[in-house]
Amino acid sequence: MLKLFKNYVVLGLAAIILLAGCGIVSMTFVIEEDFSLVGSGDFYSLAVDVTQNEDWQDHEEDIEFVELVAFDMYLTNNEPTSVTFNGYVDDYDAVNICTDRTCFDGLTTPTRVLKDIIIPANSTRHITPGESLAYIENLDVMKAFAREGQFNFYGISTGGAAVNFSVDEGTVIVILMVSGM
Repeated sequence: MLKLFKNYVVLGLAAIILLAGCGIVSMTFVIEEDFSLVGSGDFYSLAVDVTQNEDWQDHEEDIEFVELVAFDMYLTNNEPTSVTFNGYVDDYDAVNICTDRTCFDGLTTPTRVLKDIIIPANSTRHITPGESLAYIENLDVMKAFAREGQFNFYGISTGGAAVNFSVDEGTVIVILMVSGM
């Protein structure tokens, strides 16, 4: 029995040494991309491109998967009624990004990723990264776009006159798993 235990220990140590010698190492890193959305009435658009980020460029070939995507945003509602905000992602196209609601409504591929964030009347609401997780839907689609490093983001506000609502500032936070370093 003791000999069998020693064999398992030796085999286990050999496996650890072999794996360490092969350079199988994984790490997680975070990319944060600040943004402010340009809006027109109830519609906001932004072409997001993190491929110029130094961390992205250093590790792009080694990215295994996107572990998490979150948002940190400040939303201001100067309307006398509450406003609801929804966010969508679509294929990256910095040149032909929709800049108005008519163009957006003609698209066939946007996917909603932020659902029903309510901003009370005459207030600013800070959505923290942790809180944003409660509003994220279609996370697999958001992760796929984040893995590519480029996507168009659209926001739509409903309720009120829409001209007194703004997305003041925000950050997209992408957590990536990298291996083979």
